[in-house]
Amino acid sequence: MQNQAALEAVNAQLQSVLNPFANFSQLVAKNVETLSKMQIETLTAYSELTNENLQSLVAIKQPQDLMNHGSKQLEIITKVSQRLLEDGQKLSQIGNEFKAAVDEISASSITPNK
Repeated sequence: MQNQAALEAVNAQLQSVLNPFANFSQLVAKNVETLSKMQIETLTAYSELTNENLQSLVAIKQPQDLMNHGSKQLEIITKVSQRLLEDGQKLSQIGNEFKAAVDEISASSITPNK
């Protein structure tokens, strides 16, 4: 009986020490997945913009086409700027959420001394 109680006490202490590490590891894995998905989405968006630009360039056959391509460049620059802004906001949000979750893990793992 006494050994059982001692084992349970040691197990409880180990869990209280290891749970924050496990929670942090899960949080990191979740954020790595989120960032990976975001990178894939961003890469896809930039690839589409590049393809649009190349198609516009290849379609130049007359002087008017060259003028149209020039206007298209302004649209593409606007889209890239907008995408950069959105990506920056997403990264900031991910960072803020990560910090809040780490703070929560830290606060829950700290117990006052008795």
